[in-house]
Amino acid sequence: PMFEAPGRKALIETALAAFQDDILPALDGDRKYLGLMIASALATAVRELETDADPGSIQRILDGFADLYGEDNVARAGHEPEMKLDTLSRDLAREIREGLYDTSLTGPAHALLTVLTEEKLKLSNPKFLAAREYSQPTPN
Repeated sequence: PMFEAPGRKALIETALAAFQDDILPALDGDRKYLGLMIASALATAVRELETDADPGSIQRILDGFADLYGEDNVARAGHEPEMKLDTLSRDLAREIREGLYDTSLTGPAHALLTVLTEEKLKLSNPKFLAAREYSQPTPN
């Protein structure tokens, strides 16, 4: 439709641009710090909306879980992709706490943790991810 309202992403991007251009430069001290936190939160919200539009993000993580646990276990973890992610993530966290992967955190477990970290960095710190300056452990 010709007079369709702007989407959530466009609204947040507009608010972020106005905030960065007109309000943030006038702040100083503690208010400047608070303003930078607000700008960062808005930018993260935009990236989250972009990720919501990218089903490939969730699929990459589910593929990693399938490599670790098998397709059948991923299929049994829930009906919705988000439900599966929640259930499988809780299982993995429990297994790590219990020391299941302490002796050899390589192979599918390492690959899955790498994918989870990369997907989280896409939201929280995409510049760090783009720089690829973190070290890659090598299996023995």
